[in-house]
Amino acid sequence: MHRNRSSIHQNHVKSIFLRVNFLRSILPLFVLLIFISSAVAQEDGETPNRRGSRIIDDTTKQIYGPKTSKYFFEEDVFLNKQTFHFIDTAIRGFHRYNYVQKYNNLYQDLGNIGTAIAPIYYQAPGYIGASSGFQQYDLYWSAERIRHFDTKSPYSNMSIILGGKGRSVTRATFSRNITPRWNFGFDYRGLFIDKQIQRNGKGDRNIRSTYYDLFTNFQSKDSTYRLFFDFRRNKVEADEYGGIFAPEDQPYEDYFFVNAQPSLTQASGKEIRMNIHLFHQYEIGRALQVYHKFDRYRQGNGFKDIRDQNPDSEYYDFVVVDSAETRDEVKFKAIRNELGIKGNVSRLFYNAYYAIRDYSMEYDYIDEDTLRVPASGVENYLGGRISLRLDSLVEVTGWAEVLQTGNYRIEGHITSKWFEATVRQVQYAPSSLQQAYRGSHDFWGNTFSDINVTQVNGAIHYRSKILNVSPGVTFTRLGNYVFFKEDDFDQEQTVLPVQTSGEQVLVAPELKMSVTMARHIFLRGQAIFTKALSNTSNAFQIPNLFVNGELSYENIFFNGNMDMHGGVDVHWHSAYYAMGYDVPIQQFYTQTAYKTPDFPIVDVFFSMRVKRARIFFKYNNLVQAFTKQGYMPTPYYPGQRNVLDFGFDWSFYD
Repeated sequence: MHRNRSSIHQNHVKSIFLRVNFLRSILPLFVLLIFISSAVAQEDGETPNRRGSRIIDDTTKQIYGPKTSKYFFEEDVFLNKQTFHFIDTAIRGFHRYNYVQKYNNLYQDLGNIGTAIAPIYYQAPGYIGASSGFQQYDLYWSAERIRHFDTKSPYSNMSIILGGKGRSVTRATFSRNITPRWNFGFDYRGLFIDKQIQRNGKGDRNIRSTYYDLFTNFQSKDSTYRLFFDFRRNKVEADEYGGIFAPEDQPYEDYFFVNAQPSLTQASGKEIRMNIHLFHQYEIGRALQVYHKFDRYRQGNGFKDIRDQNPDSEYYDFVVVDSAETRDEVKFKAIRNELGIKGNVSRLFYNAYYAIRDYSMEYDYIDEDTLRVPASGVENYLGGRISLRLDSLVEVTGWAEVLQTGNYRIEGHITSKWFEATVRQVQYAPSSLQQAYRGSHDFWGNTFSDINVTQVNGAIHYRSKILNVSPGVTFTRLGNYVFFKEDDFDQEQTVLPVQTSGEQVLVAPELKMSVTMARHIFLRGQAIFTKALSNTSNAFQIPNLFVNGELSYENIFFNGNMDMHGGVDVHWHSAYYAMGYDVPIQQFYTQTAYKTPDFPIVDVFFSMRVKRARIFFKYNNLVQAFTKQGYMPTPYYPGQRNVLDFGFDWSFYD
């Protein structure tokens, strides 16, 4: 078994971390920003009662709310779409706060909120050039999309999730208009998640993650010049316990919780990401705008451990750097500048651009013999986009981009009320990690070829008051695919990156539906069936059948002042060889040693909105409460226990 899990039995427990007090950390910044913005607003000639007042015409009627605090995305402005979005006050899906459920169970993690996470189904990357290869926390980064606001009064939102067994998630958002043409704000998200395995009291963390961003947008008086700026940072500190182990000839299912022992007791991983982003444009006319984009991205990943000196209890299969203390670190940096033009001609939007990108990958222990491809370089891109709105219901979009190395992307999308379809042809470079690495327990040097993928998906829609049905299908073909695999490589290392010489062809029909029964009772579901027509080297291990379902009751009371939503969520997939997780390099890999059984995950929930506040209760994994059996989303990593969660959020508009 990989990393010799069954040979470890240690009683050392990691020291308890101090619990981060969210309110103490965010309140000083919150107050400071309000003070500065209020001072600037008054200097701009605005009276305090004009902005932020709750009273109009000497009455107590509150005029500010979700409809007066609108937001938009930078992409809306880039595409010349005058689109505004209102603050989300819906309670449907509000209880699905953890990332696996929030994204329809299409990801696998290490059984706890904020842990390393990977998609179950293949996703074409958003890049065609160099990348770090450390993608285990990508979702937590990309899920935080910057919203730019246009507020008539200061807007703030506070969200606190108190999950059972020491799992807490906190969020805060603040934004206000300094002037009618200048807005700023910030977001904060904290994940403070206790261990599920051998938790030594409150505050014994599995995950500590802190994300924040600062953003602002400005436009000139005649709106010919617009500027967007944001700074983002995310830090993750993870207790890497290596999964659980059981005595020989004993089933893992008997050691899920009470008897479960961690394979590692002093190992930890970390990641820090930062990005500075600037976008500004000058409008010569509706048919022509010139723009510039700037991004400075940094990502650092590390792993450390104090190895047990007992040779009979070694966890690692291979030692490259022989030291009592493991400290591996890599850093990836990239600076990208993009210059382009864009505009609208009748119903056609067009865009053409040139971009230059400098990148570098820094390793702690790399040498010239291992590094067979450049660790740094300069990339030059040419690209363009089009969007054609045929009428009010049908829109066709396209994107093409080419790199000087020959890598490219071509994408097309058509959407309407009755159907949608996407076609994607991409050739992209293997990651820096896949090409070369040398750490305490792993090393390789490769010259992998570029990967190419063709992906087509589409769906048709039928909608009525009672029944909504959307059948669809996704076709994926990959060539020269690179992935991490556990195998016998005639050496001590058991997990290495490999490149297939053949191709993978996957077909996945899908059905989404919603049925309204008795006006307020809803049955919603999603089913995906996957068939591998060709799967060279068993590069993909995917469940044949994947199902999500919800049976719920929804209603609105007291003239729209109270919404409620309660019911049952169900997720199930057929048994399959889920990807394993390699701790030192923090990568998911294909394996055939442990088959994840089929297990129904059933959650019971109740959500309610009262005016500007939302609240929910959720009982996780109801089946385990009766059967005393759990599940493993990733081999040797137990999933969520049966436990009660509670959460609420509250929005303020003055």
